Amino acid sequence: MKILWNERAVYLEDISAVIITDLHIGYEDELRERGILVPSQWKSMRDRIEDIMVKTEANRLIILGDIKHSILSTPRYVREFFEDMPYEIMAVKGNHDGGIEEMVDFKVYPPQGFRIGKYGFIHGHSWLSEDVVNADFLFMGHMHPEIELFDSLRKSNKMACFLYGGLNEKGIEKYGRDLSILILPAFNPLVGAAIGKPLGPLFTNDLVTSMEVYLLNGTYLGKYKIYQSQDQDL
Repeated sequence: MKILWNERAVYLEDISAVIITDLHIGYEDELRERGILVPSQWKSMRDRIEDIMVKTEANRLIILGDIKHSILSTPRYVREFFEDMPYEIMAVKGNHDGGIEEMVDFKVYPPQGFRIGKYGFIHGHSWLSEDVVNADFLFMGHMHPEIELFDSLRKSNKMACFLYGGLNEKGIEKYGRDLSILILPAFNPLVGAAIGKPLGPLFTNDLVTSMEVYLLNGTYLGKYKIYQSQDQDL
């Protein structure tokens, strides 16, 4: 496994795959409706993907969900986003991906995820499938992890990050085995969320309680302890 620092992506050489998550295509449209004018991101995201695929020489792109942003509608340029990409594309359905199967020509797996050999792939808002549980290494999105840092004047600076960890004793007892987990930052740079409120059943049911934090440039910030417990997924 190779984390592509500053690229918000991971490269798995043994299966020739690049992994990304949370494109949230069309998020700018929602911001404009709120009166927030931002440049369109979808063309630059497509260019970034193509650049990564060329540099790694990967022949497979795996998307961990939330291809689009609006849950009930699909931007017309979603189809255009993936046109003429000369490699295999596979995706997991995210919680924003209502009707996405009708807009794309590649395989979209259910939210419970899918497995290729020792690797499992999920979005993160649903429980793992029995097949994914048998993976050794799990990749997920959904959380859009960012760490919030403050300077001497208490000015906030939010920085996207990778989170790496595994199941705790409760999680190992539930699944009968250990499972390493890497949470990717959102590929769309406009999308982020503070890691103080982790999402998904692995976290809200206290199956994962500690993650290591790495900034996009590879800087290690230490361990992040997760203490909050909730009755159900958010």
